[in-house]
Amino acid sequence: MAKYFLIVIIPALLCSCASKEITLESSLYEYSQANCLYWYFENKGYDTKDIRSISGGIVEMSGESIEKFQEISLFIKDYHPDVKTKNNIDVNLYKCFRLKDSEELKGIIER
Repeated sequence: MAKYFLIVIIPALLCSCASKEITLESSLYEYSQANCLYWYFENKGYDTKDIRSISGGIVEMSGESIEKFQEISLFIKDYHPDVKTKNNIDVNLYKCFRLKDSEELKGIIER
């Protein structure tokens, strides 16, 4: 039974994941999150080389203009959501995981 699971179910799951459509909008949100983490790392004094490479890769693979990415980056740098956290976590980190809720960011991405 376990062999059946491995032979049939796992490839089916892999195929369904591989067929997920990647849209321009989703890549802009991915960039937004990576860029937000970049600003968080920069603010904390952490090494930003890897996260810059990730952000740069997203920009290179996209068909969107560099100006759109610059606009997103500047928005995120200055973005300060009014949130309350349960454990008083760093808002600069928390906002990175709440970007999809931002109507302002959505407006920039959809323009």
